[in-house]
Amino acid sequence: MPELSQIQNIGALGVLRDAVPRSLPMNAWTDANNIRFYKRNAVRILGHTQVFGTPTVAPGFVFNVPATGQSFWIYCSLTKAYVYDAGTHTDITRAVGGDYNAGEYRNWNGCILGGVPILNNGVDIPQYWTGLSAGNDLADLSNWTATLRAKVIRNLGPYLVALNLDDNGTLLPHALQWSHPADPGAVPSSWDYTDPTVDAGRTHLTDAASGPIYDAGLLGEELMIYKQGATHALRFVGGNSVLSPRLVLGSGLLCPRAFTAYNSDSRHFVITQDDIITHAGSRAIEVPLQDKNKDYFFADVDSTNYVNTFAFDNPLYREVWVPYPSQGQTVPNKVMIWSYQYNTCQFRDWDGSLSISRGDYTDSTAVAWSALVGSWDTQTFLWSIQSRRRMIFGNPTLTKMFGLDTGLPFGAATPSCYLERTGLVLEKDAYPVRKLVKRIWPHLRGEATINVRLGMQEELDGTITWQSPKTFSPSQKYLDFEAVGRLPAVRFESADNVAWQLEGYDLEWDPVSML
Repeated sequence: MPELSQIQNIGALGVLRDAVPRSLPMNAWTDANNIRFYKRNAVRILGHTQVFGTPTVAPGFVFNVPATGQSFWIYCSLTKAYVYDAGTHTDITRAVGGDYNAGEYRNWNGCILGGVPILNNGVDIPQYWTGLSAGNDLADLSNWTATLRAKVIRNLGPYLVALNLDDNGTLLPHALQWSHPADPGAVPSSWDYTDPTVDAGRTHLTDAASGPIYDAGLLGEELMIYKQGATHALRFVGGNSVLSPRLVLGSGLLCPRAFTAYNSDSRHFVITQDDIITHAGSRAIEVPLQDKNKDYFFADVDSTNYVNTFAFDNPLYREVWVPYPSQGQTVPNKVMIWSYQYNTCQFRDWDGSLSISRGDYTDSTAVAWSALVGSWDTQTFLWSIQSRRRMIFGNPTLTKMFGLDTGLPFGAATPSCYLERTGLVLEKDAYPVRKLVKRIWPHLRGEATINVRLGMQEELDGTITWQSPKTFSPSQKYLDFEAVGRLPAVRFESADNVAWQLEGYDLEWDPVSML
């Protein structure tokens, strides 16, 4: 009688690229791309659809501004700032001072202080937007010291905090300066830290050996400040000090933007110089990708252009996404995705975009019905989009903006999606037994037709011999193969814009000999 090895719960462990394949459970994957592991299944991941028509300038930085009954989308090139609202793109570049001088798209950052958007690029005076109207331009931040610049601007309650300073040509990479607290809907009235009548202040993080301040982000009631090799927390203490930092961790940040708050902003996910950690503002850390994909990530990210790596929370699927440039690439071409709901990891193609923001949006700028080619069933784009808390990113090379997890195409591209498992040690199988695998039973849902391949490996470190792919649809029960060896390998793949879900697969095999 033939043996039947049933592989179930195939989304429970995700991709584990750091492990030796033969040591893994049968339901783990050694490689996969453009697949989401969701509810213990493997699902062809969603794509991204163009929204908001065509931006007027390259959207290298995207920033959502929520308002009562509205949602504004600011986007910036290196020199200009525009806002998208109700189908219209409007230039809101400052009227006084002219074009901006951002050196890189990644240098833009910002926050919302008491309802007022604040934008900063490290070269120009920080900008603010009053009135939340497309009829109002951005303007140089009032009461800001004209000769002061900051790499990063963040808020801590009513205080605006500037970090990594350039004070009239003197670089202060360990310094941070905060404003007098601002009233709701207003900007700070003073930044003069020498004036005893206001609460503005300046301090220096004294651990110079930890490198410069890279970035900062809110975590509860503290502002986590990330240096190259250390993490500090800035908190309100009152009295003469007003705000005071404390050292949290002896590890810092790989590069600016390589962290994100997640899980309702209760924790931070951080890519350090040599690890990937999570924390809640204390010395207690977790290392969710240890022995899973951490080593692969650090080996794969480009050693020069890693500075374009960034991270963001995708709360709809309870995932942290890390777009990064792989070896030889300049801008992010891949994204590592960690599911904090299921503690699994997966990978996806990325299109070079350097900025993403979350917010409400409505878009109806897609193809008109009268312009359709083909039947309704053949259309892969969306007629109209109305969504809460969805992700919008801008591609400056294409001069387009996209809604994430919408549709199946990746913009205009059709992705290659695959799952692969090598080095399978089957249940009821003593490893030395050579076996004849003769049938695969994929448990597939959807309307897609996928390709299935069977491979076989004779020795532990030997070459995998792959058989030609065979097509499979959900209307079929199994595929017949014939491969002899010790360690089977399987691959499921598609290259079209049709959804599918794999819920497991069975391998039917016979032992051949003990030799």
